[in-house]
Amino acid sequence: MQTDKVIIVTGASSGIGEATARLFAQRGWAVVLAARSVDKLQRIAEEIRSGGRVLVVPTDVTVQEEVTALVQRAYAHFGRIDVLLNNAGRGISGTVESLDLAQLEYIFKLNVLAPVAALQAVAPIMKQQNDGIIVNVSSLIEDIPVPYMSGYGASKAALGYLSDAAAIELDGFHIAVLKVLPGLTETNFDTHVLAADQAPALDELFGKVSLLDAVPPETVAEAIWNAVASRRRQSHVTTQGRFLGRAARLAPEMTNRLLKFAIKRYAPVAGPPRAASVGQDALKAGLALAGVLAGVSAGYLLYRRARRCHS
Repeated sequence: MQTDKVIIVTGASSGIGEATARLFAQRGWAVVLAARSVDKLQRIAEEIRSGGRVLVVPTDVTVQEEVTALVQRAYAHFGRIDVLLNNAGRGISGTVESLDLAQLEYIFKLNVLAPVAALQAVAPIMKQQNDGIIVNVSSLIEDIPVPYMSGYGASKAALGYLSDAAAIELDGFHIAVLKVLPGLTETNFDTHVLAADQAPALDELFGKVSLLDAVPPETVAEAIWNAVASRRRQSHVTTQGRFLGRAARLAPEMTNRLLKFAIKRYAPVAGPPRAASVGQDALKAGLALAGVLAGVSAGYLLYRRARRCHS
């Protein structure tokens, strides 16, 4: 069904961004595609144009002037902006003591400052419209101190805090600021992780303790669609992710102890450097360590439910 609604999608050239752009276009929305890869954006745009309206705006979101230009072009072309999806992002792996500060600065510029710049550019338009939705793609990792992914987790925690504050600040203008928190996703994200040091030998660990299943980007796109439809401030993509987030908030000390145990039990020794796979291993293993919390949180929630039923 055709609609006059418009969504801007950053990081639209692949993964979650591409899947979300396709989904909204299929459901009648006009889509503004933003990313650095012009060829990929044009390919996606050509496929979307057969059934929808699309605008391609090549953008480096780490450059504030380009972010401002993106929003202005989208508004000039379509005359409105209903949803901004801040999806562009990248990871970094390594222990805190080994993080390259220049790389960490870039991660914060991409994962934190770029979404803030986009919000600042689009908020005046949404205020004028007296309506709008800003969706920040965060991560399950924002609630959990995952070893070897501290730089990435810190950037997502910062984004989450800013999202929560902006949601309160902009609520009076009928602007919703939402967070969607995926866990492991079947995208090429892991191949773009900046590797700060040698990855621990965590492949075996991931196989032993992971309770998290990677989901396709289309599943995350559907979660984003549902978040927009409901204007729910925070959305987890899976039930497992929701359990993990609750466990980390309800029992932070237990969370830390379980993570320490998993490190000592399964990954006590650092392995040799693996250039191409280091980021992938660290990303998977980091969330795998958090996976041990799923059973604990589920049990805790069932215990509380039983207590309520018998009280």
